[in-house]
Amino acid sequence: MNQVKKHITIGNLIAICFIIFASIFIYDIVITAADKNASILSDQVWCSNCQTYHDKQTADAEGNQKLIWCTNCKKYHAPNADN
Repeated sequence: MNQVKKHITIGNLIAICFIIFASIFIYDIVITAADKNASILSDQVWCSNCQTYHDKQTADAEGNQKLIWCTNCKKYHAPNADN
């Protein structure tokens, strides 16, 4: 009988761990879906030149410009666009 109680206790422990894991996982999914800044469906894209996020229109405008390497600021930018 003592052996059966150990199996029940181990089974309960595994079930509790699984419930905690599932709760944390579902909570993170809900929080991520509700947070507009963490959403995958963002209207911003990564700009490797500025090392920040831009909206898509700015990224498209920068993408259409011919960029040159500036030895002064160590970045790519449009000609005569030193800042």
